[in-house]
Amino acid sequence: MFLLCTGVVQVAAAYGGLQGLLFFRSRRLCAALGAGLILGSLVWFFFEGGRNIPDTNGGIAGASQFGLFVLGGFLSLLFTFTATSIANYRNGNGHAGEDAVDTSDGLPSLRGTTFIQALLNNLGTLWKLFRRSTQRFSSG
Repeated sequence: MFLLCTGVVQVAAAYGGLQGLLFFRSRRLCAALGAGLILGSLVWFFFEGGRNIPDTNGGIAGASQFGLFVLGGFLSLLFTFTATSIANYRNGNGHAGEDAVDTSDGLPSLRGTTFIQALLNNLGTLWKLFRRSTQRFSSG
């Protein structure tokens, strides 16, 4: 699941032009990497064998499979966000200072900044809005 989700994020980011989520500067290379991860993980899953073992004979129960599915997807996103933020900051794709991208646009902000920078900028904006709304209620 980890490899499959990582591949899906890379293909989607390459297709959407979200430079902040790509492992490499080349969109084509990231799309090819993502497709390779997707196909490789599917081949590994279907040709590995042992996937049709009931949980009474040592297989993984349905609830455990769902938990592992969610864990794999979450860890894939966490890995992608962290690795691409580090890689793109080092490559100069993470804008800071005067030419910083307005991150209030949500996901499109990842076209010009890293995930961690967008998250920090949005948290700062949300904090200011929260403070402004609480001051209005406390003074009134």
